[in-house]
Amino acid sequence: MSEAALAERPATKTTTPQFSLKPLCFRLGEEVIGLDLTRCDDISDDTIKALWNTLCHRGILLFRKQHLNHDQHLAFTRRFGPLAKTGLTSRYAPDGYPDIFTVTNIRKNGERSETENAAQQWHTDQTFLEVPARASMLRCEIPPQNGGDTMFCSTHHIYEDLSEGLKKTLAPLRAFHTLFSQRSKVMAGRKPLSDEEMSRVYGEQGAMQPVVLTHPETGRKVLYINEQCVDHFDGWTVEESAPLLDYLYAQIRHPMYQYRHRWSAGDVVFWDNRCTQHYAPLDYDFANRDAPQNHRLMFRSTLA
Repeated sequence: MSEAALAERPATKTTTPQFSLKPLCFRLGEEVIGLDLTRCDDISDDTIKALWNTLCHRGILLFRKQHLNHDQHLAFTRRFGPLAKTGLTSRYAPDGYPDIFTVTNIRKNGERSETENAAQQWHTDQTFLEVPARASMLRCEIPPQNGGDTMFCSTHHIYEDLSEGLKKTLAPLRAFHTLFSQRSKVMAGRKPLSDEEMSRVYGEQGAMQPVVLTHPETGRKVLYINEQCVDHFDGWTVEESAPLLDYLYAQIRHPMYQYRHRWSAGDVVFWDNRCTQHYAPLDYDFANRDAPQNHRLMFRSTLA
């Protein structure tokens, strides 16, 4: 897609366009302009289809300053399909909303939040499940005064820039994904999973996923490994897997493939888990996170 084509433009594939798009960066992301998500029932089915098509091709959608409540958040998410059920989300859910995951550094009843430093590593959501989440929607209630950003990258463009020889090497490989991989930090600071939670997440095994995923709706190939969950390649040891994984993770961290979002209260970001990864750097005064100016409160829904 040329830079000229990335100029603000009306939505496509809808008979009655209700929004326009503005690119967030060259390789991924669109800001959606002109929709009121608090009234999502008024959004036409054609518009929902156009939004989904844009998400699949551009990876992330930004809706600025929507100020949704929990019911509105879930209602808009459900316009795109059923919600994911992991057996874990309710541990961090607001009262009465088991399908919402809370990410916050604000104490509750004097106790530290288990999700105060979530997304410490580049990852895509729920790849440790046999059927991972298609997409996730994160809204911001309270951002830190300075920082608290979320970064996103395009795993399609990362894959496209690999050499043909490396693509051939990766093509047949599968990788084992688990919350307890050798590199994972996701459970640091969190309470151990109960036996029931473990059975819901795993059954008896983790999940094997293809290293190169073909996006089911665009047909484009993406690099489908992430540092948070991948333990090893199928048939390889952890030690044998490490050098190749290190090289691939270095590509994921390259700034040329990234968009960095600076949150404002009310923002909603919707991303396709099949062709993006995300990461939350500690770019604010985390050591003084109890100070009101450093509070961070976010809510996430997830599509099956």
